Amino acid sequence: MTSPGGRPAPPAPHPARRPVRRDVGIAVAGGIGIVAVNAAGLVITSGAGGVAAVDLAVVERVSRMHSPPLDAAALLIDRLLGPQLGAALVLLFAVAVWVTTRRAAEALTVLGVSVLPWAAAETVKVIVGRDRPDPRLLVDPLLVEAHSFSFPSGHTALATGLALAIVIVVRGRSGRRLVAVAVALGVVVVAASRVWIGVHYPTDTIASVVLGCSVVALALPLRRRVLDRFDRRCVDGGPS
Repeated sequence: MTSPGGRPAPPAPHPARRPVRRDVGIAVAGGIGIVAVNAAGLVITSGAGGVAAVDLAVVERVSRMHSPPLDAAALLIDRLLGPQLGAALVLLFAVAVWVTTRRAAEALTVLGVSVLPWAAAETVKVIVGRDRPDPRLLVDPLLVEAHSFSFPSGHTALATGLALAIVIVVRGRSGRRLVAVAVALGVVVVAASRVWIGVHYPTDTIASVVLGCSVVALALPLRRRVLDRFDRRCVDGGPS
């Protein structure tokens, strides 16, 4: 093909190069987000910048605002997204996706996307080692979690993973934007509930959302490559 001036037109980019570049960009952004969360946690724990003092002031203020209905809702969220019930909820979601789509890869994706942010949060907790809010400084601590770290929030990380998994399941379907807004609001509610009951600082929950999105961004391109190879092998090895 020639250009209007008579010179040969430059060759069009290979169709596979654009997805590869996009996936590399997404993975790099995810890696940067993970590093940033760890760095922010270490800075906050060191006391630099005065963030810890602001965090504590927010938790103390929230502790004076408690009301029975909101207290009950926050404690219910705490139980639902705890280790035992949270794991059961993820498994039920994955099974429902498999039964609905009959695609094991889709169900495994849901399982991985839901669990990865929580697993990453538990790892970062050990690295950062931030103590939870001291219940003795709060007017009405609803829950005391001893012998565990605060940064980032595991409950919020699990909620973020579930939200991202739901968005992946409904991609390409009508109403997906409404679903995305609904699950995002759900993550906000879970994050607020962790501060409300006095076991997390606001920055713990913000870090969980950033970490969850970053981990999934890092893992999804690899998942796409694996599934593409699997699909190609199925096509090549299938009946002609």
